[in-house]
Amino acid sequence: MSEQAILRMEGIHKSFGATHALRGVDLSVIRGKVNAVVGSNGAGKSTLMKTLAGIYQPDEGHVYFEEEDITGLSPMQLQRMGIQVVHQVLNIVGSMTVLENILLANPPVSGGVLRWKQGAKTVREVLRRIDFPLELDLPVRSLSVSEQQFVILARALIHRPRLLVLDEPTARLGMEETQKLFGLIRRLKEQGTTLIYISHRLDEIYAISDRICVFRDGLHVISRDTEAFSEAELVQAMLGKKMDTFFPKADAPVGETLLSIEGLTLRGRLRGIDLTVRSGEIVSLVGAVGAGKTEILDCLFGSRKADGGTVRLRGTPVRGGYGIGRAIRNGFAMVPEDRALQGMLGDWSVKENLTSVEMKKASRGPVLNRGVENREAEKLVTLLDVRPHDIDYRMTGLSGGNQQKVVIGKWLTRDYPLYLMDEVTAGVDIQAKAAIYELMGRVVKRGGAVLLATGDIEEALGVSDRIMVLYKGRIVFEASPDSVTKARLLGYIMGGGASA
Repeated sequence: MSEQAILRMEGIHKSFGATHALRGVDLSVIRGKVNAVVGSNGAGKSTLMKTLAGIYQPDEGHVYFEEEDITGLSPMQLQRMGIQVVHQVLNIVGSMTVLENILLANPPVSGGVLRWKQGAKTVREVLRRIDFPLELDLPVRSLSVSEQQFVILARALIHRPRLLVLDEPTARLGMEETQKLFGLIRRLKEQGTTLIYISHRLDEIYAISDRICVFRDGLHVISRDTEAFSEAELVQAMLGKKMDTFFPKADAPVGETLLSIEGLTLRGRLRGIDLTVRSGEIVSLVGAVGAGKTEILDCLFGSRKADGGTVRLRGTPVRGGYGIGRAIRNGFAMVPEDRALQGMLGDWSVKENLTSVEMKKASRGPVLNRGVENREAEKLVTLLDVRPHDIDYRMTGLSGGNQQKVVIGKWLTRDYPLYLMDEVTAGVDIQAKAAIYELMGRVVKRGGAVLLATGDIEEALGVSDRIMVLYKGRIVFEASPDSVTKARLLGYIMGGGASA
């Protein structure tokens, strides 16, 4: 084994039924470096990391850590050896506190009794190290998704790992939190920690990694120093083909006002939001985490009750008693930020998820017509290119990008006028992103509209007709993509205002 490699995986095979997720993977991870692992959804990245973590056992092959064969060891044994994996899906217990969640993997026990407070000093120290202070007694369900991500990160770092795996760690983070994470990664590297960094965001890969390992169709196809990989070469290695554009912009005529909001307020979150969305438009809301993007969509969809303001749909005010059911009847479709918790039924099949919103289309009275349900699901799976192409496949078995296609697809069973989309491309590959952008284009070309909340400035510039910047619950700037630069938008997002 190379003296540089801290980890080596040899000939790793892993199958799930007829799906061959890993097909003889050979991979070396270089000591003391940030080793980026990239590839399309379904390329095998997360499966390989779960194999490394001991969650899956390989069908064939071996894993070596510091020249010791660790194949077949349990997750707890691997953690004690210094391997920590922060998975893409947040593994938290919402009813437990920040303190308890961080200590969950190795809780302090004395005399057979849990002594959570004995670990408080250590937890405060690790939160200080990651520059993310939190109240230890808060229940984790009360935290934002980005705060929950840092709780999971703190849980991993409390054990001072020698090898730290981060799977899509910024999918739920805003720009400020992402920069905090990058600063932490650089400090960990300086201290000798080896990192594996999995992401679909190419700008992050180039900003933070030393080396890039590309996966495609269950195989490791190439590894190269980051500085030696051009973006075009990297995309071609990931896809096996060239890609013409990341942001296929829809050309649609702009028509009547579909949505009008005046003076929308939500205590501590929104401070007098005024905005309009017209048919044929994609309007992006950009801002840091906590700026109010998600709260606007939640108020519109009825999952939060606004304290004040007026919402009009096609000029008709929406009055008291507004809730999710009425929002759907009025023509609002919602793709939430957290697809696993809010957007899908994980133990249900692809078919059941796709037909869950408009079940009456596949029903005769109270009886579900399985034939109609199957035909509707098959049509959507083909349209969305969900892989594997199996309507009976369980949602939790799909890759993140394919899950997101299904989460969006359930709202395509009829033509909703307005689609509310919250970080809809977070954690999905560039091919899946392009497919999602094409779905947005399909919506606006038929006269619908999209209100998109995104922390990705390049995405907003690439797909939008108008961009609105939120800062501390207010809209502070509005522009068309061709009239503003990324740097200027970033200035407003960070609170620079007119001087940006």
